[in-house]
Amino acid sequence: MKFSRVAQDITLKKLSLGYPGKVLMKDLDAVLPAGKISVILGGSGCGKSTLLRHILGLNTPVSGEIFLGDTNLTDLDSGEEYKQIRTRMGVLFQDGAMLGSLTLGENVALPMQEHTELPDSIIEEVVQMKLRMVGLGDFMHYFPNQLSGGMRKRAGLARAMVMDPTTLLCDEPSSGLDPITAADLDQLILKLKETFHVTTVVVTHDLDSLFNIADHVVVLHNGRCLYQGDVEGLQQSDDEYIIDFLERRPTEIDHSMERAVKFRSRV
Repeated sequence: MKFSRVAQDITLKKLSLGYPGKVLMKDLDAVLPAGKISVILGGSGCGKSTLLRHILGLNTPVSGEIFLGDTNLTDLDSGEEYKQIRTRMGVLFQDGAMLGSLTLGENVALPMQEHTELPDSIIEEVVQMKLRMVGLGDFMHYFPNQLSGGMRKRAGLARAMVMDPTTLLCDEPSSGLDPITAADLDQLILKLKETFHVTTVVVTHDLDSLFNIADHVVVLHNGRCLYQGDVEGLQQSDDEYIIDFLERRPTEIDHSMERAVKFRSRV
């Protein structure tokens, strides 16, 4: 089967997903547009990262379908076909997921060594180019524990892009970073989209990143999609949860703490 080498929409049709005994999301319909940055927004545990795992084929949907362009990913009849299509997907994991025993260059080279038969000299040249692209050209021979968290995230982006993917999936890219480093990473994701016209999906609950990079937004809450559209429409939403989320309003105080203090005062 031949797969497209240009950016394509990711379409979710009546998608229900979760784990044995627990459905996190039911009947999700959404289109993540080609060549744009779609931000998947929602609280912790709502199913954002699980959705990425389903797009990657690491989990099987409870029901429904996932399309990459015209290809029904949930209907591929062999692991080999999904393996081929994954070579067109780059992934930035939450913590960078660098292997500590390998240098930065060796980490970035892994996808090319696994999926191509290119000579080592060509692979090294491509790796050097991708590391320069993320500002780490001088760190090829460093080990992950010699780098800051932000540098490891950038190295993760270099590895995600080393096969020139058409789809880039980013799981909490700004998690654990200081505001300036997070802003730098946002700008790098924007640059990758503009330079390579890659369909980018970013899972986050970082509001600053949302407003910096999003072309399209999908909000997940309580097992359903509350909103999908542009940032301007999101800001105009009258949904109570979305308003609370964007304004960082706390939930009601748990009165169990208050009762515990009163009980303690009586004993």
